[in-house]
Amino acid sequence: MAFEETIQMVKYARRRDDRLVESIKQFLYLMPNVLFLKDYTDEVTGGAYVIVSREWERMYDLTREAAIGKNDFDLFPKQIADARRTDEIHTLGFGRMVTKVDMVGTRYNAFKPTRVSLIPLKVGDEPRYSYLAGFTLPPYKAWEE
Repeated sequence: MAFEETIQMVKYARRRDDRLVESIKQFLYLMPNVLFLKDYTDEVTGGAYVIVSREWERMYDLTREAAIGKNDFDLFPKQIADARRTDEIHTLGFGRMVTKVDMVGTRYNAFKPTRVSLIPLKVGDEPRYSYLAGFTLPPYKAWEE
């Protein structure tokens, strides 16, 4: 295979991968759950939001543009941010999904307890978990007969 053909194939694969990543981000944004992905690769600004869903925006009365790149200390009261950071660092160290009760609500209204599942993620061959996905599930309702 000629060098130029190899370069073209690499460029095509990157464009395809970029489109796939954007499609996945759009899919996650449109999920009917409160959903987020946080980046813990940087220990100084650890926990910066990478992805938030539309339901996350509604729940917290924030736009994704306002949230992406910021962590809980930038967005929420210190007490809530401290509790979340502790739970998230514990989950990353534990290396398994954890379901817990978190205080969820808008920045201006009362926070209420809600079940949240946290999932630690690795990227490639990294030795440690460096990303954290979280989501809420709506309360279970039995089918009405």
